Amino acid sequence: MIGDEWMTTTLLIILLISIIQTFSIFSFVLCHRNHLPKMTGMLVSMSLGMSVGLWIGVIFGIIWTGNLFQSTVYAILIGLTVGYVTGMPIGLIAVIDGALSGLMGGMMGAMLGDMIAMSHPDTTIKLLSFIISMILTIVLYTIGEQIQNKTYHSFWFVNHSFLMLFIITAIYFGLSFTGPVFFGH
Repeated sequence: MIGDEWMTTTLLIILLISIIQTFSIFSFVLCHRNHLPKMTGMLVSMSLGMSVGLWIGVIFGIIWTGNLFQSTVYAILIGLTVGYVTGMPIGLIAVIDGALSGLMGGMMGAMLGDMIAMSHPDTTIKLLSFIISMILTIVLYTIGEQIQNKTYHSFWFVNHSFLMLFIITAIYFGLSFTGPVFFGH
């Protein structure tokens, strides 16, 4: 139990999708960091830091409604850490960009979560998760395309990017018919 709420299966599925996407992008950057331009590395660290910070900030803001300090601090720390760690294989500028984006995303997410906690938390979480998942899919496509241009390797997600977008859309469409993200809301 976190705060006063129990997480549901819907939230755990959304969490699992987000974690898989984050780790796959990070591991892909780590394995192919020598073939990525610095600008693409900055894009990746900023995207992951901001996305994770914003997403986890909204979750914490809803869970700890009324305690903006606690949700903000934890969301900032997680977003900052993800942005920092993702930027490390690329260089110092990517580290700075990722850390600052994670800090900003965590702060904005916690405020948003605290503000919408009483009105429409389930809709907000599902919609925000879908948008972030689509953006991270485009980021993964961008990384794969950059590496393909330099190494002439073929990656299935670059060649079948529409299939990936369709699968993610279908998953989130199915999640829209599931129960609430949080009990008690």
